[in-house]
Amino acid sequence: MTKTKQRRRGESRRNNRGQFLILSVLIIIILMISFVSLLASTSVLRMSMNRTDFREVTQEVTLNFRSAVGAAMAEVSRSLDYKASISRYKNYTSLDEYPEAASSGYKSISDWQKTVLQRYPGLGLNLSATQPIFECKWNSSSGYSRASSNMSLDILVYGFYGWKSEITVELNVTILDLYPNRTNGKTEAFFFRLLKENDVPMTDLQEEATSLFYQHVESDEFTLSKGINLTYFGDGYYLAEFSMYSNSTIEGLNKIKNLIASLNDAYFKDDPQTKKTQLRNMIDEVIECYNARQLKEAYLNLTLNVRPKLVPGGVDSWVISTANTTEVLAWIDLVRSQLLPTVRVALQDFRGIVVSAVRTFAEEGGPTHKDNTGPITRNLNVSPNPTGGAPSVTLTGLIDDRTTGLSNITDAEYFVGAPGQSGTGRKLLPSDGFFDSPVEEVNARIDVSGWTAGSHTIYVHGQDKTGLWGGYSSITVTVTGLIEMYVDSIEWNLLPSYRFPFPGWRWYRLEAIVKIVDIYGNPVNRAWVYGHWNQQPLRAERSMTNRAGEARFLSDPFRGSRTFTFTVDDVTRTGYIYNSTLNKVTWRIWP
Repeated sequence: MTKTKQRRRGESRRNNRGQFLILSVLIIIILMISFVSLLASTSVLRMSMNRTDFREVTQEVTLNFRSAVGAAMAEVSRSLDYKASISRYKNYTSLDEYPEAASSGYKSISDWQKTVLQRYPGLGLNLSATQPIFECKWNSSSGYSRASSNMSLDILVYGFYGWKSEITVELNVTILDLYPNRTNGKTEAFFFRLLKENDVPMTDLQEEATSLFYQHVESDEFTLSKGINLTYFGDGYYLAEFSMYSNSTIEGLNKIKNLIASLNDAYFKDDPQTKKTQLRNMIDEVIECYNARQLKEAYLNLTLNVRPKLVPGGVDSWVISTANTTEVLAWIDLVRSQLLPTVRVALQDFRGIVVSAVRTFAEEGGPTHKDNTGPITRNLNVSPNPTGGAPSVTLTGLIDDRTTGLSNITDAEYFVGAPGQSGTGRKLLPSDGFFDSPVEEVNARIDVSGWTAGSHTIYVHGQDKTGLWGGYSSITVTVTGLIEMYVDSIEWNLLPSYRFPFPGWRWYRLEAIVKIVDIYGNPVNRAWVYGHWNQQPLRAERSMTNRAGEARFLSDPFRGSRTFTFTVDDVTRTGYIYNSTLNKVTWRIWP
């Protein structure tokens, strides 16, 4: 029995091992079948990696360029407006008077270009922008601020070449007519229209971005109004109402009558009571003209009839030279300012661009006074002066008939060297395009390329509507040649660039500092320096010099050991000429 049991146990163990082997084989077969099935059901998926579309890059850079040009124009116009506001808009109403304002705009475009190149480091961008042309003309009834520049773009990685974009941004304002129903001397109301580039209306002008000024007739400066109210009428048209003086025109005229009555009899040369009565009657005539809305007639009565008789020591004066008529003369001038208001508007749009315009409101309407005197010429300016090798200069001036008959200006001319016969000179043009006001800003572009070096005198005068030519005013322009400049040195500066391309890595950028001086060794400010790096995607770069004459260029980020070469290709600046033969260095290798 014992042997039989042992035999059975052995057979049982063999059977168990056999079953285990069979089970193992089945498991392996099942696994193989499952694996084959998995392979059969697996599809190959395309692996995608993010890749920037050159169209998107081109569109984004172009849109950013428009914004950059607008931001540059904002910098320039704000700088000019700040300078003008300090002088209370007596001057600095064009970039010809303050060309330094443009330097901030040049730097803004240069900084934008550097930022774009840093933003797309792996695309091999070849990006260049022409030097912007900035224009600010705020000295007429239609003022404008305008900037234009051209951009070219290549994306070397995609083989995309030749993209060009021409950008112009603009803001212009035109002062239109007075609104008589809301104008009484204490409050003035007038219409204006505000447009941006392509004559698109600006519809969202805010009162806090608007400044209104008024001018006293005996001053070139403007006074800021404290109260402003704007009403929008659509299509860019606005009605502006603002506070001017604390009294109305009628109140001012009555005040003048009372002051005349209270003048000391001893002030008059003879028959004081009769003279006072006559003067008061003259003021009543002014009041009648004003009530009939004959503002020009009222102004001329005060200016040509009343005022001269109260000026101590004047040719037509009724008072003695020691008479104290200061207060009554001040009130007469205040009312003259109300009758013939000169207003200036200064506006800023949502982009930060500032524009300004000025207008003197004078109604036509046949005055009984005969205009016997031609207009006055003043505020002459020539730019650039000295010429510094410039082939032409801009002549500007103001032709003013407000105190010599109040007739509209119809012509202006200039002579070089000596005055000639009236009407035979070279023409000056109105800055706003039309001779339609008693005061006109005029300008002319004068070719001086053939003039000899030295001083030349320019004589200017204007003509009014009655045909009378005014006296000459003169200005001297000094013709000088171009000043030579050259590269004095190229220095290196190693800068850390920790954030590019991965945090914590020790990456660097190399800065090339190019110094430009003139032949006298003086640093040249605001010169454009053009150059290129040999060790990175070949592209022209430019940078403007600072007051130390230094222009700075940054290499692409790098790590480890690298050799760089920076080469200066060209240097430009108005009034200067780049003489590469004087260079102490043109290129330099680092290290």
